[in-house]
Amino acid sequence: MNKKIVCAALSAMLLCGLTACGGDDSSTAASSSAAESSAAAAPDASSAADTPADSTGDTPAESSDAAPQGTVQISFDYVANGVTLEVGKEADGVIAALGTYDSMYEAPSCAFTGTSNYYVYGGLQVVTYPDEHDQSLNLLYEVDLLDDTVATNEGIRVGNTYDDIVAKYGTPDQETAVFAMYKTEGKAVQFFFDKTNPDVISEIVYTVILV
Repeated sequence: MNKKIVCAALSAMLLCGLTACGGDDSSTAASSSAAESSAAAAPDASSAADTPADSTGDTPAESSDAAPQGTVQISFDYVANGVTLEVGKEADGVIAALGTYDSMYEAPSCAFTGTSNYYVYGGLQVVTYPDEHDQSLNLLYEVDLLDDTVATNEGIRVGNTYDDIVAKYGTPDQETAVFAMYKTEGKAVQFFFDKTNPDVISEIVYTVILV
């Protein structure tokens, strides 16, 4: 692949600035939280009648916040079965609209003051955080696509390659050996790559950009 290799110091700086929690590997906080969510899920947790994960990736985003990049307009707001998930915006109404989740847990936020909530719907994970001015108000921090049952609004999913991303979106705004990122004001879409096969996407994250 043609990805440029950026020095380790820059990679560490980028990952700390763009993800909720730092770690010992290249995954986001959502990656580790997904595993914890699965472990914490009750055995009798039932799937939602209307699972929000949009496996087709064909649903157009309703938000007008899209920036031209490459061959398509990138939607920075994920759409799941008609529900638009816009990071940085109010989360409780969105969670209610998504319906019954497969599992959910709370944890102290490592990027904000207060408690973050993690909701899992199949291969889709939604992470919220408390507003700094009003702890009772939850905002949407991340939308994580954890497996190939869900896809971006443009049709890219876990298991696709770096070349697939570039063919669809154009040249990334930022990239390292472990991820490629497209960004707009205050938010981004990040593609993380498999450690053992660095051409292959292992996770996709719609996230607030921390500055």
